[in-house]
Amino acid sequence: MKSLRDSFANFALPLCAAALVCVLAAFGCGAVYPEIKTPVRPAPAGKELSPPPPADVLYLAFEGATIPSTTRDGRRWDAVGGAAPDPFAKLFLGEEEIVRTPVQSNTLTPTWPDGVKSNYRVPKGSVLRVELWDKNPINNHPICVWDIKHPHREAQQGSLDILCDSGAKVRLAIAPAKAKIGVGFYYELRTQDVYVSRVVAESPAARAGVKPGDRIMAIQGKDVRKMEEGEPKSLINTNSQVGLHLTLKHDDGSVVDVTLKDGPMYPLHSEEIPVE
Repeated sequence: MKSLRDSFANFALPLCAAALVCVLAAFGCGAVYPEIKTPVRPAPAGKELSPPPPADVLYLAFEGATIPSTTRDGRRWDAVGGAAPDPFAKLFLGEEEIVRTPVQSNTLTPTWPDGVKSNYRVPKGSVLRVELWDKNPINNHPICVWDIKHPHREAQQGSLDILCDSGAKVRLAIAPAKAKIGVGFYYELRTQDVYVSRVVAESPAARAGVKPGDRIMAIQGKDVRKMEEGEPKSLINTNSQVGLHLTLKHDDGSVVDVTLKDGPMYPLHSEEIPVE
């Protein structure tokens, strides 16, 4: 015969499990839905784009440096592993580091081929600071520190050669933002609905007022909830170049119709769309 304790356990365990399900349901378990990016393609070379790059977004990348064979006081750069330095470069916007190259070992002429090349928002009046360093096991040694006081003016030249007091030279690509072509939003396919998950800040979608959290109610006039599997993605991809008609429901409950067409977008580094 089962003991009273066993009988209680057999009754209590299912009850606890049911209670746990109720608690999880009450607080919600965030479902993970696949995020899909609308098509993106390169901008046509040499063609004037409309709209042009925003005035406060610049393309920035380290292109390379030339470093003297010795320090200013005549010492070798590196006591171990070779006489040449192990250089890397950093770029600051105010006090915020926005770019850092990989370390390129034992060279006087680093090019950092795997360095980041991207667009960054640089407000008018900002100062950029370039720093060139030699990586060492104990303490990194500075080779050059230089302030770019008028970055937007320098950007009109496309690149900047910085001549350092140490005799080193740093070459920085600095130009108006580089473009991609697309409509510029991401979306999630949920059970019956499609939701905008992200919007590229400088894109046709953003300029048309599309916002993260918008529910896409209709595409090309067709109710999303009546579509077959894969149909929303197919309609978006097919019509983005000729005219993508969306009916959107904003978070505040308002419903709007927008028409998007592939055009220039200027993605920022944080938006994870490579411009090169």
